[in-house]
Amino acid sequence: MAELVGGAFLSSFLSVLFDRMASRPVVDFISGKKNNNELLMRELKIKLLTANKLVDDAEEKQMTSPTVRKWLDDLKDAIYCVGELLDEINTEALRRRLEGDDNHSPAASSSTSRIMRSVFKSSSPSDEFHNSLESKISNILRMLDLILNEKDVLGLKEGSPDRPQERTRQTTSRFDESGVFGREKDRETILEALRSDHPTGPRIGVLPIVGMGGIGKSTLAQLVYKDVKVDFGVQAWVWVGQEFDILQIAQTIYGRITDQTCGITDLDLLSEKLEAILTGKKFLFVLDDVWSEDYLRWNDLMAHFNRCGVHGSRIIVTTRLRRVASITGTLSAHYLLEISEDDSWLLFAKHAFTDASVITEHPYLEVIGRQIVTKCQGLPLAIKSLGGLLHSVLNPKQWENILKSDLWELSNNRVLPALWLSYHYLPPHLKRCFAYCAIFPKGYAFRSAKLILLWMAEDLLQPHEKEVLEDVGSHYCDILLSRSFFQHSVNEYGQSCFTMHDLINDLAKFVSGEFCLRLEDDHRTLMLRNELVDLLPVLRCLRVLSLSKSSIVELPSSIGKLKQLRHLDVSYTSLRELPETVCTLYNLQTILLSCCFQLTQLPTELGKLINLRHLSIRRTNVKKMPPGMCNLKNLQTLSDFVVDKQTGQRTGELKELQHLRKRLAISGVGNIHHEGNGLEADIMKNKEYLDQLVLRWGRGDAYFLRWGRGEDNDTSDHGPENDREVLNNLRPHTNLKQLEIESYGGLRFPGWLGDPSFSKLFCIRLTDCKHCRLLPALGQLPYLKKLCIEGLKNVVEIGSEFYGTDTCGITPFRSLEQLSFRNMLECEKWSYYDGSIGNTTIMFPNLRRLELKLCPKLTEMLPLEKLPRLERVGLWALKSFNGSLSHVESTCPKFPSLSYLHIEGCPNFVCFPDGGMDAPQLEYLHINGCEKLRSLPEQMHTLLPSLQNLMVIGCPEVESFPQGGLASNIQDLSFQCCRKLAANRSLWGLTRLNSLRHLKIRFSEEGGEEMGCSFPEEGLLPASLTRLSIYNLPNLTTIQGKVLRQLTSLEVFTIHQCPELQGFPEEAPKSLKSLTIWECRNLGRLPGEWLPKSLSGLKIQRCPLLEERFRRETGEDWPKIAHITNIDIECS
Repeated sequence: MAELVGGAFLSSFLSVLFDRMASRPVVDFISGKKNNNELLMRELKIKLLTANKLVDDAEEKQMTSPTVRKWLDDLKDAIYCVGELLDEINTEALRRRLEGDDNHSPAASSSTSRIMRSVFKSSSPSDEFHNSLESKISNILRMLDLILNEKDVLGLKEGSPDRPQERTRQTTSRFDESGVFGREKDRETILEALRSDHPTGPRIGVLPIVGMGGIGKSTLAQLVYKDVKVDFGVQAWVWVGQEFDILQIAQTIYGRITDQTCGITDLDLLSEKLEAILTGKKFLFVLDDVWSEDYLRWNDLMAHFNRCGVHGSRIIVTTRLRRVASITGTLSAHYLLEISEDDSWLLFAKHAFTDASVITEHPYLEVIGRQIVTKCQGLPLAIKSLGGLLHSVLNPKQWENILKSDLWELSNNRVLPALWLSYHYLPPHLKRCFAYCAIFPKGYAFRSAKLILLWMAEDLLQPHEKEVLEDVGSHYCDILLSRSFFQHSVNEYGQSCFTMHDLINDLAKFVSGEFCLRLEDDHRTLMLRNELVDLLPVLRCLRVLSLSKSSIVELPSSIGKLKQLRHLDVSYTSLRELPETVCTLYNLQTILLSCCFQLTQLPTELGKLINLRHLSIRRTNVKKMPPGMCNLKNLQTLSDFVVDKQTGQRTGELKELQHLRKRLAISGVGNIHHEGNGLEADIMKNKEYLDQLVLRWGRGDAYFLRWGRGEDNDTSDHGPENDREVLNNLRPHTNLKQLEIESYGGLRFPGWLGDPSFSKLFCIRLTDCKHCRLLPALGQLPYLKKLCIEGLKNVVEIGSEFYGTDTCGITPFRSLEQLSFRNMLECEKWSYYDGSIGNTTIMFPNLRRLELKLCPKLTEMLPLEKLPRLERVGLWALKSFNGSLSHVESTCPKFPSLSYLHIEGCPNFVCFPDGGMDAPQLEYLHINGCEKLRSLPEQMHTLLPSLQNLMVIGCPEVESFPQGGLASNIQDLSFQCCRKLAANRSLWGLTRLNSLRHLKIRFSEEGGEEMGCSFPEEGLLPASLTRLSIYNLPNLTTIQGKVLRQLTSLEVFTIHQCPELQGFPEEAPKSLKSLTIWECRNLGRLPGEWLPKSLSGLKIQRCPLLEERFRRETGEDWPKIAHITNIDIECS
């Protein structure tokens, strides 16, 4: 038990307080003064130590005693007051040190200063602060006296309560299967894992089932335990609980196997007997509700079974903790999720209603009941608990009370102890962090980085020795995730984030008590607009102020009175400047200003904020950094460092910021002179924790330049050689992972770019380095996976220098997976690497994605069949490219991994390889604007068996589809039909494409004329179509209704630009759901068959006669379409 119970919520807080009271700044500040403060602080510590002995017992008893819960809230209040007092002392001590009002500060050390303090001692503000402490400490002591005097009345005992294991939670293998809903797929997955017996698999497969409390882990184990009785000769069920007692587990298994109580207490003897019984037998054990994360104890347990049983024996472990699963599992863990809302309702109805007739007789109960079920969010235990509370209750008011009540307010429910147990066994410091999450509304998606900053601002992170606070916070998040307090999710921007189950959110709110206030958005906006100026001075203890995405344009100077403020977030606002008073907030750890587009400067004394750890000015218009940035030695993240012509010498201040992490962008690098004082050699080499570095010669952020909000100073006054020396001196640490260089002005890159010592560098982006004539030698970077080169307009050839010097026979770009060349206006040739071992070298052996875009002079590139793992290829705007995708000599080259090929704007691309392309994985082929292309790949029907999406647009020389027809598995086909292709329509062979679902034909002017006045012809279209779109048939007068009616699956029909079409046939596909008609100016009516009740969408544009007939409410035929859900008729 001791390994799991870390103590009560307040124990952690008190532990931190004791450390702070004993810290050097507080002790120095209090001691040696002619007042009672030192004695009062000692008395205060004694009172807190007394309280600390009671909090464990109080935390347990609050579950059943509201009076004890109120006592705990009072104690929290008093303890928070102590924390605020220590905050004031630390802040005052820090202020004196920074402003010179301190015996140990340089400004206070002179003899004149000492004489002046002696003369004016009676009126010193410092003495006033000391004098005010006495009354504050005395008030807190009186509060604590009153609180502690209540302990006997409440029956509170000192020390941790002796909690016997809750035998009421003990499970067995017996259960009622009729009460299980929504677990069929989980059941099948577990059964498959239990029954699979691969020879190479583990001898004893341990299968963890993981999930939050009440999710149904034990129930699922009970289900499969019964199902596999014939598969395993020996079975045993053991409820483990919090104490991982190896002897007790072994005794239970032995007793279950022998059908008799086991009294053997010698573990070695018991192990021998188990081995004798289990040898040669296939067994299944279930260890239910395991909590121990002790790897060694698990190994000790398995030592008793590893030699027993035959191959294929299994052990199921159910647990709430992912860490337990990682320690025990030899098979893939099964993570149990919530059941669906439909299954939730079935489960609720089983427990709430005596029989189905009740729902029929009291339908209003179903309406309320379904809302209650939604509240439970698929947690079976909560659903059963609330259903049980309402069993046979027919009074709707009682149901509404349950709906409106917090689950924790309800008596006699099993959810509270089930989820409380997970909370109870959290370490105390994590209890505080979890309780803080009560600030988040239900369903709120939060990112771990943001939460860690908030925890840090509230002093909730407890590092050991040299641990970094942010790393500690990340570890805390991992633990809360592994224990199912957090759940993985993805936000609206596709970013990884966390959410909490609503009931876990309720638990956080319950344990935080009266110390959590959620301010809704409407109130928050009102506060910001009308009360911010008056409110800020009152909130003297405020640690976090987030005004992100609010309507503020300025912050009042009174913000300087928030001396305890640690976290300021005004990102995504129209803020124009930060008041200088912010620089007196010496406790500030985080300032977030990202996307404040109007912000042009930072406060001049920002360098005073020596506790600052995070400063984000990304996507602002800040034009230069203030002096003194070198003082911010605790900075962990600095989004941007901006250099202008007047402050280029300040770049050297970066050298002092050794702890920077994540991403740093340096803008205005072109303003740095390498011979001046602004740039020491290797100022970036000491930043071993930095992951991403952006070096931008212009000042403007790429975001602003894209949207026209910024200005780019793309020129350097110092010349190409200066730029090269500057870049050479900005060499980063070899731990760097991502590098971006924009608008570099040198003629060539320095040698460090491409040095194999950068073994972690996986992504490089070079943009608009317009003067460079040679590409850097990047081929020998061992871990480079992504490379994008854009706007190097003076590079004529991608030659051997690109691959690097090969001294060890190492394949260049051996790890590269994505390669992109864009806007290379002068590049004519891409030579492939011969190397020292001849043409047999496999180039780019791991390349998966290749993009060539806007390279108008490129005539030759490396053959694609030389890239064995290539999956996606995009060729755009290669106006001069007239080569092939393979070697000229190749016939039917192989592309074993290619799944996506897009060729667009390549007017001189003539043909695919002779004999076709052997690309068995190709699914998507898009060809557009290749005016000279004569034909599609040969033998498509056999060489491209996986092709599903084919688009051919702007290729007027394509006369016919390949001999043998198109690929048989095509599902989506779009093509532009010129005169030659239209003339050969009898050879299209579309009716053989049984998988074709979507067909779009866009006729050229000549192609449309070739088709004549009737469409479609008999035998032209396959019956499998569900979507048909026809464009530009200038002579079409008749639609063949009989042919269309044969398209029995057609749901969507679109017809565009058929000016001579005067009417639709009487017959229409009966499956039609959506109809779109554009620019059919002579079309005057639609028969009723085309407007069935099943039609859900109708769109008519630029068809004046139809628009008049179907005019809303007043048109002659409006009643025929009034039933359609989605109607879009453009009135010309």
